[in-house]
Amino acid sequence: MVHFGPNPVPDTTAGQMYALSHGRASVLFALLAGAGVALLFRRRASGHPFLVRGRILLRGALLLPIGLWLQDLDHGVLVILQYYALYFVFAALVVSVPDRWLIAGAAGVLVFGPLMYLVGESTWPEWYKDDPPTIGDSAAKVTRDLLLSGAYPLVTWAAPLLVGVWVGRRNLTMPRVRWILLGVGTILAVAAAITGRLATSVENPQLADLLTTEPHSQMPLWMAGSIGSALAILGGTLLLSDLLGRAAWPLVAAGQLALSIYVGHLFVLHAYPELVKREEVFAAFASVGMFMFITIVFCTLWRALFSRGPLEAILGAPWWLIERLIERAESSRQRSNTSREQAKTGPQKC
Repeated sequence: MVHFGPNPVPDTTAGQMYALSHGRASVLFALLAGAGVALLFRRRASGHPFLVRGRILLRGALLLPIGLWLQDLDHGVLVILQYYALYFVFAALVVSVPDRWLIAGAAGVLVFGPLMYLVGESTWPEWYKDDPPTIGDSAAKVTRDLLLSGAYPLVTWAAPLLVGVWVGRRNLTMPRVRWILLGVGTILAVAAAITGRLATSVENPQLADLLTTEPHSQMPLWMAGSIGSALAILGGTLLLSDLLGRAAWPLVAAGQLALSIYVGHLFVLHAYPELVKREEVFAAFASVGMFMFITIVFCTLWRALFSRGPLEAILGAPWWLIERLIERAESSRQRSNTSREQAKTGPQKC
């Protein structure tokens, strides 16, 4: 919806409904990145946590050049995959941190991250006006963009990431947990929106900037409200999946091919923007609906034939190869130890 429709969205009822996803979709991405890392670590870390961290770090290393290369295409989108690379690295470092420190860290980033962003913007304004980095740019430009001055910098986006890691540690199969996510998230989103409305009467320009709820402003109220909506969407869709049962499978299939869908829609915008881009709200609703229908049908058929999406399989192949090599080395070591033990004990009498 963000990439297919008019920008800016017209100030009408339909336009306001369409704009609900603006500035919230990407925060949901970041929160789910943290939750995904926590789930992966919880399921696979028994005995070999360093292997899980290695898998996460490798995924980040692969996403960085992919995201920078995709940013060079002519689609008009601020690509998030290169930031995802840094999110994975950061999440791998904090995935075993106690719960209370995750929440404290998220609260600290929510307060002090925007202040650091504003200080950086006033100190090095040229960084914030520069074009997003691509695959050919210097390491210095890429680093400062990912950490401080970009569209989704870690200095402020660590907040939804840390909340996501905390959420991923909960028992998400429990209806009570899902209702809590829905309720708390809704309250947080509404409270942030109301506070932002009240703050519009603030006369101090610096304070007004700090209290804005403008999408992608990197400011606390916008980020807190977007984290709230992300929690509500996560809890609500998990509850909905229980109600739908097997009927939710097409949506699940689409979720399992999220990377392929994301990259695919960038290529469509790059090569055939006239097929999906619309400058009128109702036409944009129709375009999004048609794209999602075709996408869900494709993903359902693909998952009926294959266990993983095309890009998901490619991204997972290097670590699959590493795991096979580790397993062979482990098996060889065990056989060697067994042979040495047998040689020490010698033949046994019956």
